Amino acid sequence: MAQIGHKIGAHKSTNLLPNLAAFLAVVEAGSFTKAAQRAGVDKTLLSRRVKALEAALEVRLLNRTTRSLHVTEAGRTLAEAAAEPLQESIHALQLAAAPDSIQGTVRVASIPETSAEIWGPVLVELARTHPELHIDMSASEVMVRLIEGGFDLAIRVGRMPDSSLVCRKLASWRYLLCASPEWVAAHPEVQSPAELAPHWVLYGDVPNANRWRFERGDEAVDVEMDSVFTTDNGMMQCSVMLAGMGVSALTPFSVMDALRSGALVRVLPEWRVSHVLGIYGVTPHRAYLPARVEVVLDAVKRRIKSQEAVWREYTG
Repeated sequence: MAQIGHKIGAHKSTNLLPNLAAFLAVVEAGSFTKAAQRAGVDKTLLSRRVKALEAALEVRLLNRTTRSLHVTEAGRTLAEAAAEPLQESIHALQLAAAPDSIQGTVRVASIPETSAEIWGPVLVELARTHPELHIDMSASEVMVRLIEGGFDLAIRVGRMPDSSLVCRKLASWRYLLCASPEWVAAHPEVQSPAELAPHWVLYGDVPNANRWRFERGDEAVDVEMDSVFTTDNGMMQCSVMLAGMGVSALTPFSVMDALRSGALVRVLPEWRVSHVLGIYGVTPHRAYLPARVEVVLDAVKRRIKSQEAVWREYTG
């Protein structure tokens, strides 16, 4: 990791905060012109502030020409370390200045499977604490484009592709191997992961959807699944399993209510799916995120944090 300049006293560091904010805005936007347009200031002001920051730190943060701008190693180090704390400070100031004035619409993209376990309690909390806040949600299996679609926030699962979007990891999770009690009773011969193959309900909308690895202690088994039924919709996958169609691996946030009620049960509980994936809060930009969006993201974070330990009890 690059070392940035010399030690700076607390008083001088505080004076550098506007310059740091200018630098982060430029990094986020990718150019001085775009950053100035977003902030509503003259780009020469941003340029002066970035130069002042570089002078104080005695290190070059940006390499700029008339046509391009590149962040140096030292600049990347600073941006990665400072962006989130600065955003949290801005959020705190916004709430302190107007703690009861969170209002307006937040456009959210999510997936249907998160509706009961995550969004239900979150929406109830937000309606109680911020009655003037409105959520406009697209709950679709299709991964929408945030910026082009005008979305403020997305909740996504799986592995995030490289992009200019800002991804905040909220939790890790494993799939749960489940079936209906009726299916389990009708298939006592299924005693190993390999024997699941002909009964698999396949969610076929992702690469290598039929290839699974299972773990038991130090033992690992790779299985290539057949498909008794294939769908590109997670809710349909769960529905046919509730009807006794077959067995599959489901996300914990889509299946917890069914497990609690006994409508679905664990299959081969001594085995666990090896895939460890993430659930993410995704925003178009990190800098200057509106307070209403921060409020929604914070509520989702709290809900997921409260449930993560419960998911781990089931998945091991």
